[in-house]
Amino acid sequence: MRWVRQLALCFLSRRHRLAIVFPAIGVLLLAPRSARAQLGIGAVLAAAGAVVGFIKNTIGPLLNTAISALGDINGIAQAFSDLWQKVVYPIAVIAQAQAMVAQVVAMFTGLTMSIHNVNVLSATLPNPTALEVIIRNRSVTDFAQFDQAFRQTYRPLPPAMDIDPGDRQRVDMSDSMAMGTLKTLKSSDQVVEQTLQAAQIIENEAGQAAPGSAPWLSAAGLIAAVENQAVMQRMLASAIREEAAIVAHTNAIRKRHADVTTQLRQDAGLALK
Repeated sequence: MRWVRQLALCFLSRRHRLAIVFPAIGVLLLAPRSARAQLGIGAVLAAAGAVVGFIKNTIGPLLNTAISALGDINGIAQAFSDLWQKVVYPIAVIAQAQAMVAQVVAMFTGLTMSIHNVNVLSATLPNPTALEVIIRNRSVTDFAQFDQAFRQTYRPLPPAMDIDPGDRQRVDMSDSMAMGTLKTLKSSDQVVEQTLQAAQIIENEAGQAAPGSAPWLSAAGLIAAVENQAVMQRMLASAIREEAAIVAHTNAIRKRHADVTTQLRQDAGLALK
């Protein structure tokens, strides 16, 4: 029995030793091993120096050439800029011209607007006052109100039973020519108002115009001037028509006198029979 107990003790002690040894072997197998550098620090520095040398010897001249070319391009661009800003469109002269335009505009704008806004209304009675306001309002959208105010001021056409047929026709024609001339004047006033607005726009643009835009402003001014001349020609034609109507009306009065003389002669002949 003694030797059985000794054998059991030996077996137990072996198991204890294996329980200690096996984990130690596993730890050694799983633990990371230290790696050895395959290249030294000198090799790394040499490789870096080779790269720097390649850049300096190969890419460096190309970069210097590119930088030199960019410098030449920049010089050419600066030369063109100086040409445009100092010779073609000199900035100092342009600024001086803009200042002169602003000075001239400020000098005449107040004077012209004060003349334009002078109150010339002179009628005092209700009907003439209403007619004068409509005549001078620089609008062509109220011709119906104008016709009514004109007839209220100058009286409507007399009935046929109250006036000689010839005189009635002459009165109607005189009223027609007068109303046509006044309506043309209203149209002219509206065009003048729009021309002044266009002139104001051109003045504002001239004070801050970009180099090269002067021909466009000149063209706009010429267009406004041509339109204004067309209106003036229409006004001249209206004045000529009015003069022709006055001449015709004067001759009509002479003809009326002749008709009256003829009728008087006939009546006198009948009275003497």
